[in-house]
Amino acid sequence: MNEEDRIANVDRYMKRAIAGFRKVCKYDLSSTINDETREFGIDVSDEDVDEIVDIISEGMVFQWLKPRVYKQDLLANVLNTKDFSMYSPSELLNRIKELYKETEKRYTQMIREYSYNHNDLTELHI
Repeated sequence: MNEEDRIANVDRYMKRAIAGFRKVCKYDLSSTINDETREFGIDVSDEDVDEIVDIISEGMVFQWLKPRVYKQDLLANVLNTKDFSMYSPSELLNRIKELYKETEKRYTQMIREYSYNHNDLTELHI
């Protein structure tokens, strides 16, 4: 994979992670991305930047894992059980699936915690 393709993949993972975080983030990250400089056009406070970077990073890992898990599921559906277990490292595939679920859970929890810490809960219609 060349440098341009690698950068395009990373940017795509980042944009997908931001899309999942957009509803609760108090900063408009999705519309302020400069694709040329690969920078955000907003100032994020020092107290928020680490938390936001952690959430987006976790989301990028989640987005990177997603196609790998889906390919595994499709392969398992196409091949019968004997073929699937005979020709594939099933333990590795199971661990990838576990990692995917754990990453999704962490990503969702990080967004939830950010939402509780940074949004006005009095606006909820309960």
